[in-house]
Amino acid sequence: MVIVGERLNSSRKPVLEALEKKDENYLQEEALKQEQAGASFIDLNAAALLDKEVEALKWAIPLLQEKLSVPLSIDTPSPKAMEEGLKAHQGRALLNSLSGEKEKIKSLLPLIKEYKPSVIILCLDEKGLPKSPEYALSIASRMVDLLVKEGLDIDDIFIDPLVHPVSIEPDAALFFLESLRRIKERMPGAKTIAGLSNISFGLPQRRLMNRIFLSVALLNGLDAAILDPLDTKLLRAISAAETLLNQEPSL
Repeated sequence: MVIVGERLNSSRKPVLEALEKKDENYLQEEALKQEQAGASFIDLNAAALLDKEVEALKWAIPLLQEKLSVPLSIDTPSPKAMEEGLKAHQGRALLNSLSGEKEKIKSLLPLIKEYKPSVIILCLDEKGLPKSPEYALSIASRMVDLLVKEGLDIDDIFIDPLVHPVSIEPDAALFFLESLRRIKERMPGAKTIAGLSNISFGLPQRRLMNRIFLSVALLNGLDAAILDPLDTKLLRAISAAETLLNQEPSL
């Protein structure tokens, strides 16, 4: 299980304030705690700063890399911010994320070719969210073929079939799991990833829901998750599920 630590997200008020005030200690400590808990990547999202996002990434990325031994996941919808983030990052970052939309491909593919980051692919294109697991698979297959053709190793590609809240779509978990299963069957070399906490949005007992969903997703081929690595019960659930599946516990 590859863990992408989700806590440095500007949608969280303390993180937004730390980015605005350039609170070096808070940001470095928050990142280090996630690495020490087992995160393989630390996600950094400064999008809530809007027109100050680029400036924040250019400042925060070198700051965080002073302390971290794991790479950052640069999480932004802005191609300009992504470019500046990749430029500021030492070594290979994780690009979060690339969809199958033509404009996204046009703006981000040159950056992928230049900086060679690992890449999260979203199963999403101009038609919107896939209406069937088979269509999610078709987007994933098309995007993997494109990135491999451009020189990216399949081991550096993470496919996200997109988790939706079951509070809004009652079959969301089943849809995700079936998409996941088909992707792993057809493209066993590619990794799969999920934004875990989306599944429980709007529900009580969210952490319990997340733990159960993650365990079931592991059974269906999930390789990575964007989650809170400081949630010790969740991490214990990962280790327990890996043990039951006869996998080497990753934590």
